[in-house]
Amino acid sequence: MAEYAPPIIFAALAWWLSTGAIFWLIGRPRTTFRWTALGATAILVGATFMLVSLRADTSVTGAYAGFAAGLALWAWHEVMFLTGFITGPSRAPCPEGLSGVDRFRAGVAAVLHHELAIIAHAGLIVWLSWGAVNQFALWTFLILWGMRISAKLVVFTGAPNLVDQFMPRHLDYMKTYFSRRAPGSVFAAALVTITTVSVLLAFTAFGHPAGSHASAGFLLLTALAILAVIEHWVLILPVRDPSLWGWAMKPVPQANTTTKTKTDWRA
Repeated sequence: MAEYAPPIIFAALAWWLSTGAIFWLIGRPRTTFRWTALGATAILVGATFMLVSLRADTSVTGAYAGFAAGLALWAWHEVMFLTGFITGPSRAPCPEGLSGVDRFRAGVAAVLHHELAIIAHAGLIVWLSWGAVNQFALWTFLILWGMRISAKLVVFTGAPNLVDQFMPRHLDYMKTYFSRRAPGSVFAAALVTITTVSVLLAFTAFGHPAGSHASAGFLLLTALAILAVIEHWVLILPVRDPSLWGWAMKPVPQANTTTKTKTDWRA
């Protein structure tokens, strides 16, 4: 079993460090965001070249490199969103009294450009990976995208333990689209889906010889999917996950705006 541990450990550390690095960068003064975006774009270009160069790489190292490339490709979207460069056509708080379809439309308007950028990028990655033997960069990106869509739907419909320390001040208006009501069917469906994906990925990994390219790659993906399951549980359980990145985060001053406070977000 020891042969299965390295990919799992690598995936967890890579996720933790990359997330912490983004939190640290977003915690810097806004005057640095242009440089942060430029740096993220340079990494994006490098990861894209790596994606192409790994198409025929069936080594264990190739699986790790593909996973790392997928993380880097996804990180660009996180950086561009949290810096505020790519969000949506609406940058206003959710209007009072909105519910149902109207509230959903308002929420979509707040993140539409970000979602469209991800869709376009995913299409490009699929095209670059088409017919490739090593597609772990693609699958890493797609799993991260699925994780984020699922998490967004959960915090929109009901996440009682939602923590907002990571949200920079210039995105305070986003908090008005969050809901702290008890989790419902959306959370249940998300959890079942992600758990099922985790199990299928694990079975696929264990179906290949330990230490092989396929085994390493699918174990990396399995670990990422399991982290998504944990992330979703953290949204509803009294667990303070920001402590995982205490070294990277600093308190975000509360804006004196029309956005709702932490205790009176939409119920």
